[in-house]
Amino acid sequence: MTGKTAGVIGGSNGFGRGIVTALHAQGMRIIAIAKNKEHLDTLKNDLKGTICGNVTDPVLAARVIEEEKPHVLVLNAGARGINRPTRLHTWETFSTQYEVDLKSAFYWVREALNSPLDNGSTIILGSSGAALRPMFVNAAYAAAKAAIWAFALGVAGEAEQFGIRVHCLLPIMAAESEVGSQALRDFSKYTGVPVEKIIEQKDMKPFVTPEIVGNAVVKILTDPTKSSTVGFRITGTEVIPVR
Repeated sequence: MTGKTAGVIGGSNGFGRGIVTALHAQGMRIIAIAKNKEHLDTLKNDLKGTICGNVTDPVLAARVIEEEKPHVLVLNAGARGINRPTRLHTWETFSTQYEVDLKSAFYWVREALNSPLDNGSTIILGSSGAALRPMFVNAAYAAAKAAIWAFALGVAGEAEQFGIRVHCLLPIMAAESEVGSQALRDFSKYTGVPVEKIIEQKDMKPFVTPEIVGNAVVKILTDPTKSSTVGFRITGTEVIPVR
């Protein structure tokens, strides 16, 4: 991995930032792409570069893939949506993650296969454990993440024709993050179950952190026994193949 380039979409914050840190520690040259310039600026030291832009821009995707040809491409863009029962959504609020998370995954994967990336490269898509264990409060989010999971499974065979691996991350909720703590409050609001009880019911301890997800990515990339598995559920203690 030393000296090879990794492109991390959504790499300025949260799990994406944890992945940037972990891959950089392995000696990779990192390009972090995100829309938040302030967060990106804090990453500039020792990275190959940062790009502030709209990750759903197909032109941006084409240019980065063509010019950089990353050996590892991590697609971790995530929009902030609203957790609420479906009856309280409009299509605009329901489709938030479709319009960012899923759309960006499609654009970047399409360019990676069209270019294509070099034989031996890897594409990693960020989904969520919610794709496997949805609740009525987060049906919109879970449906979009399930679509990413299905997309990863489907496109893996096409990528294999070019010698490119495809993996999909399905981490459980990061309860101590800003997004995770808000989701827990929303779950509690609509179910009437206390937050601590939800954490217990979902077996969320020890909590997943960006560092844990970053280390999981390194493990997936470097462990030959994991090369043919597409999906991995990430908990606070394990990286579990999803069959």
